[in-house]
Amino acid sequence: MQASGKGELTMISSKGSGKEPWKGHPRGYVWIAVLIILASLATTGAVSAATPITGPITITVPGEYYLANNIINSTAGIIIAVPNVVLDGKGKIIDGVDKSGTYGIRVFNSAMTLFNVVIKNVVITDWNDGIWMSDTKNSQINKVTSGSNLFSGIALQNSMRNTISNCVLNDNVAVGIVLYEKSNSNTLTGNTASGNGMDGIRIRYSNNNDIVNNKLLNNKGPGINFDEAGNYNTVTGNTITGNKGDAIILSGSSDNIITKNTVKLNGGNGIKVIGESFNNEITGNTVMNNTNNGVLLINTANYNMVVGNTFDKNSDSGIRIVRSGSNTVSGNYVRNNLKEGLYMWDTGTVSNVIVNNYFYNNNNAGIYTPIGSNKFNLPQSAQKSITGGANSGGNSWGQPNGQGFSQITPATNGICDKPYSLATNNVDNLPLKWASK
Repeated sequence: MQASGKGELTMISSKGSGKEPWKGHPRGYVWIAVLIILASLATTGAVSAATPITGPITITVPGEYYLANNIINSTAGIIIAVPNVVLDGKGKIIDGVDKSGTYGIRVFNSAMTLFNVVIKNVVITDWNDGIWMSDTKNSQINKVTSGSNLFSGIALQNSMRNTISNCVLNDNVAVGIVLYEKSNSNTLTGNTASGNGMDGIRIRYSNNNDIVNNKLLNNKGPGINFDEAGNYNTVTGNTITGNKGDAIILSGSSDNIITKNTVKLNGGNGIKVIGESFNNEITGNTVMNNTNNGVLLINTANYNMVVGNTFDKNSDSGIRIVRSGSNTVSGNYVRNNLKEGLYMWDTGTVSNVIVNNYFYNNNNAGIYTPIGSNKFNLPQSAQKSITGGANSGGNSWGQPNGQGFSQITPATNGICDKPYSLATNNVDNLPLKWASK
């Protein structure tokens, strides 16, 4: 084969005289590909097969590994101490002896940051932590079952841009998944955390994580717990059901987005925002049948937005605000909650804005002293309201017995003809005419 004068690849025929141009001939391109592959193999050698693992090991050479057999009742697990490792469990088990300080799989090297580590298709039981990943980035944990461990199913410490997906974290003594100490920009998706002794997912001092489409079921504490300084995280599309504690807690955590989650039948509050948690957005969630409140803002939970949610049939209040101000509560459906639709107490001198909500409860509002001056309406505008009226202003106040203020008060152009006083300095001046929703 040689190059023609025009830059085309040609083949010298076996007869030594004719030339066959390769350009434009599909079979010629196939031969080019074959020759390139053969040349590559001649230079680098054939691709090596994955290395089998039959017992506890420290992996110090990059490459592909697989678990050849179960490891049962072991006091040591597998340590990954180099980057660029794929560990395929092949569905096998790595089982410990419930000893403190042990790890089924440990990803860590004190001398370097590890990266591009993949752990998949393995069952891990009876360690302190099923998988512990520290100072690791751009890595994956996929289709792992990690349960019955003394602390966590999976723990990330100071680890960034990793993905935990399609894992099952069940019956761990403390938490299913924990991210702590600057474990930032990770993605948790498609996981199920159930029956854990405390939290389904816990986030501490970690930011910019995405928690998407997970199931947090029947844990003995919260479903998702931002228990300190978890900021700029997004929680979306999760199903959080049957947990003994609050479904979602934001404690000392700010600038998070909590959206489009299904929150039902939990033993505490649906969503709890507490203790200097600022600028969180709680939008588009369905929060129903929880033992306490649909959403609770308490103890300087300020400057948060509660917008476009459904808070139905919770055993306490739909929305409860205590010692917190400058929050915006708008566009929510708050229906058939057992005590009050809206509870407010000691909201201070900075007002909350509560407008364009649909209240439909036996007792729509409990406004208790000491109470600040909160705003229950904006200036009337020609914008469609939550009840479908042509004008917006305040809120709709209906009751199942048909005697709610917005049901019995005459209205003009979708706005009731007189204001609704909830408490001193807490008046809805433009209540909406009621409509069934």
